[in-house]
Amino acid sequence: MISETEVLERDILRVFIHACRQNRPDIADFMLTALEKLDSEHANTATHNRPLIDAYQNLAGSCEPRKS
Repeated sequence: MISETEVLERDILRVFIHACRQNRPDIADFMLTALEKLDSEHANTATHNRPLIDAYQNLAGSCEPRKS
């Protein structure tokens, strides 16, 4: 069963991705900070499904050089 915290993290991740796509780094940064806070509260949990990691991967993918 998915916990309320996991649902919240997924919701924040969706807003983070949307903010990135809308070119709103200020909002994206705020959402990333929220994900970092939630992740730190259960950092010892061994889970493969961590929204913070997904957010970092999204950022890394957006930093790749664009092909012309």
